[in-house]
Amino acid sequence: MAGSVEKTYGDALFELILEESPAGLTGTKEELEAVNSIISGVPELIKLSKTPTVEKDEKLGIIESAFAGKLSLYVYNFIRVLTEAGRLEDLGRITKYFGQRCNDYLGIAEITVVTCDPLSAQAKAALTAKMEKVLGRKIVMKEELDKSIIGGIVVKNGNTTLDGSVKARLRALRTDIGSIMC
Repeated sequence: MAGSVEKTYGDALFELILEESPAGLTGTKEELEAVNSIISGVPELIKLSKTPTVEKDEKLGIIESAFAGKLSLYVYNFIRVLTEAGRLEDLGRITKYFGQRCNDYLGIAEITVVTCDPLSAQAKAALTAKMEKVLGRKIVMKEELDKSIIGGIVVKNGNTTLDGSVKARLRALRTDIGSIMC
């Protein structure tokens, strides 16, 4: 369950975009993720936004010089609102919640696929088709490489992980053998 801060701000932005420009949901989500990436990469900005001795006008001036004219009006104003409310540090959680709301509305499931070697185009297409059938949603796949899994595949969807890696199989085998040996 989302906390009250991300729910309050995320829902407000979601409802605004849905009312004003439903076709802009995906673009707003991507833009918000990009801004979050930039802001989270500058911890000094978050620290400054929480400093009570720095006036709101000065904080807003920094946001304006960094983002004015570079963002859609909705996202720019949203970042200003967060800054005015002293909630810029919550942008990451708000962005995540907003993204989940967008995905739910649009019928999208974001999955992360972890393999030791890149998947072929054919394997990606087959996995996407299978996951769309299982989840009943359009799939957006993010790939990660991890040599430590040795082989196989790990699929992550929200809080669910399907671990078909060789590493997991070896771990299970070690447990099985350990229980027999005792």
